[in-house]
This record gives sequence, C-alpha cells and structure tokens, in this order.
Amino acid sequence: MTQEFQTPFGYMEPEQNPYYKSSQRQNLARIGFGLLTYLLVTAFLQTALILTVSVISPAFYQSDAFQWILQIVPQYCVGFPIFCLFLFKMPKKAPAKQPLGKENWFTFLAVAFLLAFFGNLISIFLMAFFEALRGAEITNALNTYIEELPPLLTFVTIVVIAPILEELMFRKLIIDRLLPYSEMLAVVTSGLFFGLIHQNFYQFFYATLLGMLFGLVYVKTGKIWHSILMHMIINFTGSVISSFFFEVTSEEAILESSINPWLMVSGIYNMANYVLIGCGLALLIRKWKEITLEKTGECTLSTGTQFKLAWCNAGTICFGVLCALSFVANLFI
Repeated sequence: MTQEFQTPFGYMEPEQNPYYKSSQRQNLARIGFGLLTYLLVTAFLQTALILTVSVISPAFYQSDAFQWILQIVPQYCVGFPIFCLFLFKMPKKAPAKQPLGKENWFTFLAVAFLLAFFGNLISIFLMAFFEALRGAEITNALNTYIEELPPLLTFVTIVVIAPILEELMFRKLIIDRLLPYSEMLAVVTSGLFFGLIHQNFYQFFYATLLGMLFGLVYVKTGKIWHSILMHMIINFTGSVISSFFFEVTSEEAILESSINPWLMVSGIYNMANYVLIGCGLALLIRKWKEITLEKTGECTLSTGTQFKLAWCNAGTICFGVLCALSFVANLFI
C-alpha cells in the first residue's frame, strides 16, 4: 500500500511530499555527520597523544606499542562508540537471515580477490600518473604502517580488529539504517563511504568495490560473520602475506643468500592468486544476472530521490569535503 502523509496542502505521497523528504534528508545526514565526527575525533586524539607522549616519555613515543595504541585507541575505542551514538535514534531494518551455502561462499570470496586486484590495479596506474606529475614518490600510508609494526601487532590490527569493527560499522550499522530506503542504496552507499573513509587513492578503489561486495553478502544473508571472515582473509593475504613475501624476496634478502627458497614459494603463491582471480572473473560473469538488489523499500521513494537524499545532505557533503581534502593532502605530503 502506498503511504500518504498529511501536509498543509492535504495528503501527499512520499515522492511528492517536500516535508517528508526534508525529514528523511535530515535523518540520513546523521550518517555523514557521524563519519565526519569519527574522523575529526580520531585526528584530534592522535595529535593530542603524539604531543603529550613525545614530551612526557620520548622513549615510549618511539616504541612499537605506542604506534599501535595511536591507531587503535582513537579510532576504535573512542571514535567508533561516538559514531554509534549518531546512529542510535535512526530507524533501522536488519536484512532477513538466509543461508549462503558453501558454493556461494567461495564464489563471493573469489570475486572479492578479483575486485581487490582490479581496484589495486586502478590505484597503481593512478598513483603512477600523480607521481609523474609531482616528480616524486607518493608514500603508501598502509605499507608504511605495516613495515613499522612487529608482525604480531600487524596481524592483530589488520586481520582481527579492523575487519570486525569495520564490518560492524559499515555493513551492520550503516546498512541497517539504509535498508528502509532500499537494498541498492544501502549496498552502494555503504561501499562508497567505506572507500572514502580510507582517505587515500591507494585504498579507495579496492575498498569501495570490496565494501559493496561485502554489503551485498550481508544484505542477502543477514549474517555479518560472512563478510567479517571474508574481510579477514582479504586483509591477511593482501597485507600480511604479501608484505612478508615482498620482504623475503627483496634485493637485500637475495644478496644475503645465494639460494633463496622463498622465491619459489612466492611464485607459487602469486600463481595461486592469479588462478583465484581468474575463477572470480569467470564466476562473476556466470552469476552476474543472478545478482539483484531491490530498488525501493518501505519509504517508497524512487531510486533517484533516495540517492539525492542520502548523498546531498549537510552531513554527507561535509564528510565528503573532508575526505576530498585528505585525498589531496596525501598526494603532496
């Protein structure tokens, strides 16, 4: 049944009702303001910690433990709870719980490897273009972070903590608030916001694509653990394992030993990755027509109106502007 709402001009359907659309725009702005506050609080606390600890205890400031605390505490112990408060009063709708099945599970995982590879390829070419314009190398913040931390702390952060909290934040919390509008809006918007939150071109493209895929998995299953586990696997292979092989097969490592067995192991690993990526492409082509997302929800607004309300509001615009400034800054700092 089509919903109608009382206005000073009589009863109107949601699509023609400016009062209703204005209230929905304000409601959706909470997500953007929440993400904006998350970034600002994180940056403020990180700066405060750096200034305080560097003066009080220079030795601890130089330690691996402090660098780990600097990333974890502001983002996940303070920023994440504050973000939850912004979304607390928003109407929500959890997707229905449906079985995924082993075949579909591994299909989605293979497609995830494909999207990660494709997104990373876009980033490589784009950053090469920017480096040519600038005439200098642009640092990949994620690679620097991985190189500076001990393997155990890297594993705990990137493979365990980040996937769990990021999936709860961008899939569970955000998608549940967007599902009353439509599955299409929920999956696309949560994926785009996930890419933007990384604030750099190195991670934007693959993070956006993976965010949409993980959003699709959550919407179709109603079970967040599927996307959490896939996220963990992607982070483990793409960051931890790849960084390990890069280190043990570097020119310095080869010079230290005339026989380096890791070269062969790395070659096998890379070949297995390409096979999995090829499987992901074949499966995506095969399953493409089966992927469907509802374009309307309980709010009975058209797809175009949904995206205008979700993206063209004060909260989302402020969040987008801050991310855009960070993208530009990362090209020159």
